[in-house]
Amino acid sequence: MKKRPDIIDRVSVSSGLVLILAFVVWWSVAAQASDKQHGSHPPVHMNQIKTRAEAQALRPGDSIAMVCNMCKNIAAYEVARDNTHVMLLTIGHTHTCADCKGIVKVVGTGKGEGENEEVEHVCTKCGGDAMFVCATKPGMGSRSGSHE
Repeated sequence: MKKRPDIIDRVSVSSGLVLILAFVVWWSVAAQASDKQHGSHPPVHMNQIKTRAEAQALRPGDSIAMVCNMCKNIAAYEVARDNTHVMLLTIGHTHTCADCKGIVKVVGTGKGEGENEEVEHVCTKCGGDAMFVCATKPGMGSRSGSHE
């Protein structure tokens, strides 16, 4: 009896990941086409960041995003001088997911120490490690190109 829910869960997670990948590919292709037409900036490439130290290395004008694997929600921000983006990777910080309204808590994984400890985001509705954070490389800027 238990095999059927496991299969459904696996199919649901796989489908979600495929949708995210399709969106990212579509967005990248659309951004490249738009850039070629309008002569604007090239698309932004983001990499997953897992530590507070990686967030602190970002500069004003860089881009950072939080992605929920379960809700299929992507919240992107431009890094500001106030360093509020660092809270996304600060152990103990909590926030509410805009989609499922679950409470998301940043917890340490035990890998690394201090500012270099890797974190994961645990949601009361989506579960453990449901979210991840990605960012441009420090100093790369954002799509808007508004460096100060």
